[in-house]
Amino acid sequence: MVRDDGELEPELSIESAASGSAPLPEGETEEDGVKPRGSLVRERLLERAARVELKSETRERGPDDDLDDIGKHAERAGLGDDATGPARAPGSPLTPTRASLSPTIVALFGTLMGMAVIASITAIAMHVAPHREPALDQAATPAERSSALASPPARQNAVRKRERQRVPGPWRVSEGAHSPGLRYIEGKVGTDAFLKAVQAAGVPVKETYRIVTAFQGLKSFDHCAKTDRFAALVDAKTERLKAFEYQVSGEEVYQAREGANGLLEASKLDLKIEHTQIAGSLVYDGKSLDDSAEQAGFERGLARVLNKALDGHSSIEDLERGDVIRLIAQEVSVLGEFDHYAGVEALEVRRAKGEALRVYYFDAPGARGYYDSKGHAPNPGGWRKPIPGAPVTSHFNLKRMHPILHKVMPHLGTDFGAPTGTPIGASAPGVVTFAGFRGATGNFVKLSHAGGVETGYAHCSRLADGLKVGDQVKRMQIIGYVGSTGRSTGPHLHFSASKNGEFFDAEKLDLDGMRTLAGADRLAFDSVMARYNPLLDAIALPEPLPPEAPERAAAAPPPLEGAGPVGAPAAKHATEPEAEEDDSATPPPPLAAPPPVNAPKRSGSSIYLSDKELRELQGATDDGEVSE
Repeated sequence: MVRDDGELEPELSIESAASGSAPLPEGETEEDGVKPRGSLVRERLLERAARVELKSETRERGPDDDLDDIGKHAERAGLGDDATGPARAPGSPLTPTRASLSPTIVALFGTLMGMAVIASITAIAMHVAPHREPALDQAATPAERSSALASPPARQNAVRKRERQRVPGPWRVSEGAHSPGLRYIEGKVGTDAFLKAVQAAGVPVKETYRIVTAFQGLKSFDHCAKTDRFAALVDAKTERLKAFEYQVSGEEVYQAREGANGLLEASKLDLKIEHTQIAGSLVYDGKSLDDSAEQAGFERGLARVLNKALDGHSSIEDLERGDVIRLIAQEVSVLGEFDHYAGVEALEVRRAKGEALRVYYFDAPGARGYYDSKGHAPNPGGWRKPIPGAPVTSHFNLKRMHPILHKVMPHLGTDFGAPTGTPIGASAPGVVTFAGFRGATGNFVKLSHAGGVETGYAHCSRLADGLKVGDQVKRMQIIGYVGSTGRSTGPHLHFSASKNGEFFDAEKLDLDGMRTLAGADRLAFDSVMARYNPLLDAIALPEPLPPEAPERAAAAPPPLEGAGPVGAPAAKHATEPEAEEDDSATPPPPLAAPPPVNAPKRSGSSIYLSDKELRELQGATDDGEVSE
């Protein structure tokens, strides 16, 4: 048997230990004054058993058990309250004992326990105490703190709008709205004739003729715009008109007031209108051009005149986050306050990716418009793309081979890819000959133009408000919005052109064709560029946008019914958004028959699909390839 010191010792049986017949260690005799051999062996066996028991207890205990052992060592050792009590008699039954801890170990263990308790209390306090964002005002309400945390921080380089001072103006009809004995009436012309609109608003019929008489030679009401507004004050008892006001715009207002002679006297109001040249720059935030303009100190409405200046050269839809615009424009103020932008005189678009574009307004007989630095501008009387800047996803092709049916199926139009809701403009001035739902073409508009040309606009999500057969439309007037109605696999515009009942390639209309300045006009335009280029160069560039924060990963949607096991490839329809279309948009492997045109639409967001994707999704149908 091996001793604790590594030396071998003779094997001792229990029987020999009990009888005391074990041999004495070498060199010892009973006469040497040592203990009897039996007593010595018995004590060694008892000591060894105690050591083995102590090691076993130490191995089997877990770390958390020490929390229950504090103050219990003496009790477990059978020593009562006195850890140093009387020694156990050699012949008493074996009781497990535990070695006492040294003062150093006790102190170390106590220190560790104290640190653990302090850390636990601190963690609980941090969890319970309300979290405050250091950057927020401590006096802010919970709603304000929540709003500040949810919304992105304001741009540090925001420019203050210039201060304006209102100028006293003439009396307005609206000021008498609460006068006793008078009835205030207001309205908009809309799609009705002037007299009908005014009478429908509540002006007595006989008084409407007094209005027309008063404005003769000053303002004609034969061709009113739908947006023109009017206001009137009528005597509540006699129903006699006391004042009438007609507003074409914020800077063009006409007014008639009853004089002492009982007649209405009309005039155009002097609103202290001023045109001012302004210059500045902005950086596009990738979301809203008007918001970006406000950050740069401009007023809202700048996007409208920028879009007009870029028409045919580029498009606001082409702008990307971080693109910079430097411009010189004209603003109109009424009574000292901003009313609208009259237009852009010159501008520069500096793209984050690509070359810079400069456009200048040039006013010359027969050549008025916005030209680029090469002297190019869209033809003023030419045909326009119904969606400026939209890519062509499928061309006109009479001998197109269908990619799935493998037979010739003509494509009698030009498809333009654009998201649902994108405005569609009339390619040229014309008359509406059809407006409504028509089978496979969905919501459809057809226009008749000069020279016997007709154009069609199919798959609209909806038509322009109030559009009806017989309406005269202007070039690029909005007639509808991109959609995926009818037999369509995704949002796009199917644009067609025909003459005398025969379809032809609409791109032969030279959509967005350019004209070029030459001769004296070119020399005059060069002087315009020479005047504006130094002004554009002098405009300071805005500070670049901060890096865009990465979007948080969206939570994974719950598995669909019938989905495969976890980790299996997801079905195509479960990961890709579906277009607003019929059920044939995602055909099963064996080609299935197309559902009826009036099949219920599936829910989901519409998406832009390329021409290749459209073909892949068409299955056995000819979705998106309609012939009218």
